[in-house]
Amino acid sequence: MLVQLQEKLKTAVNFPSPPGVAQQIIALAGDAEIDIVKVAAAISKDPGLTAKVLRVANSPIYSKRRKSENLRQALVVLGLNAATTLALSFSLVGTYKKIKSAGIDYTSFWRRAILGASAARAFGASQRINNLEDVFLAALLQDIAVLAIDRVQSDFYNALPDSSAHQVLAAYEKAKLGIDHAALGAWLLEHWKLPVGLCRTVALSHSPTDESGSTSIGIAARCVALGGECVDVLLADAKPTDLSSLSTHASEWLGMTPESLTETMANIVAEIPEIARLFDTTLLDSDTAHGIMEQARELLMIRNLQAIAQVNALQESSEHLEARTVELEDKQRRDALTGVYNRGHLDQVLASEFHNSNQGNWPLSIVFADLDHFKLVNDTYGHPSGDAVLIGVAKIILEVVRDTDCVARYGGEEFVIVLPGLTSNAAEIVCDRLLKRLRAAHHAVTGGTVTATASLGLATHGGSSRYGSVAELIEAADRSVYAAKKAGRDRLVRFDPHMLARSA
Repeated sequence: MLVQLQEKLKTAVNFPSPPGVAQQIIALAGDAEIDIVKVAAAISKDPGLTAKVLRVANSPIYSKRRKSENLRQALVVLGLNAATTLALSFSLVGTYKKIKSAGIDYTSFWRRAILGASAARAFGASQRINNLEDVFLAALLQDIAVLAIDRVQSDFYNALPDSSAHQVLAAYEKAKLGIDHAALGAWLLEHWKLPVGLCRTVALSHSPTDESGSTSIGIAARCVALGGECVDVLLADAKPTDLSSLSTHASEWLGMTPESLTETMANIVAEIPEIARLFDTTLLDSDTAHGIMEQARELLMIRNLQAIAQVNALQESSEHLEARTVELEDKQRRDALTGVYNRGHLDQVLASEFHNSNQGNWPLSIVFADLDHFKLVNDTYGHPSGDAVLIGVAKIILEVVRDTDCVARYGGEEFVIVLPGLTSNAAEIVCDRLLKRLRAAHHAVTGGTVTATASLGLATHGGSSRYGSVAELIEAADRSVYAAKKAGRDRLVRFDPHMLARSA
């Protein structure tokens, strides 16, 4: 059926090809050597078209610096591409508006087409694209195949209500013809030998994302599609308007915020009177247009506030999840009883700090703390009391050291303190302070209190004491704490290389 329809369109006498002047303009548009003389000569053959081009050059929409007194000045003001495109728009609309109605409302058709073209141009302007009139013409002609189908088969659309949505119209065409009017319109414009970019833009008007948004055609197709959606809003009269689709597509396709969309719609409404004057038609009375604009502004503001609320909620949720993740990760690094770091995390810290010490050439001190006679606490007062003592000792160690130091439970009643950047003498001051705090502390146990002292072993990597690995440094601190216990406990012993010889 599609082939038969195309053949009918090729030979249809009641749906004419572009008029002579329009055909000359089309030919000029494809001429690499186009110049102002050729364009002026073609347009001047139609006095009515000449007057319109002069009028548009002096209109508030297009006027630049000075008033155009003649066609050549108008062409200079508009630019050759814009002038030829606008002239073609006026010529085609003027021709097809004269066709008598068959099965559709031609007045509504052209009102929608001109409004959609004006809206598409405004969206193009918001993207600061060149050749806005190409977008205007593509939007103006995107539904031209609806007229064509109606002319060769006047009852084709009778099964549809007059107010059918664009998507319903396209679905109906595909079911009947296997093609919608966007694709058929592109074919028709190709048959008329209109520019390839224009034909491609029309073909994409129902599916603009089929072309990359980084190309000029992709952007133009998105502007044309948004222009069509905007017309649905403008022609909604006083009925409640759903802007969710328009707002979503404007954001997804062109990256527009609700504020920039509102500004663009305001520009569209502001230009309606002048566009109507240029095309000698009635589009929308100003009261209705501004009423719809206020409604749109309010709805877009509400939608923007909702979007902000959603973003804030997502951000709060993300921050909560991030905090929860950090909390869980930290929990995995902690000793379940005392809250200080566990052996696994200690190994990571020691490896990192030993590397940093070598790279930065600064000292690294390690302290082993082994509680004195801790087994006696467990045997006398029970393990719950022993646990309470471990918790209390861990708290005291954390209070004595810096926030940047690392405290870990090495196992049983042993703790390890990592003191980055501290020399042996500086680390000894920390250890002396810790020993005094432990002697003064009283830990509650079953039936009373106990004091828990500790034997401390200190080893420092840096200066004259260098170790080949973390393991050697740990062994040195471990030998030192052993020496402290052997010397009577409740004291600090610095590592002395002679300890190795004595223990051998």
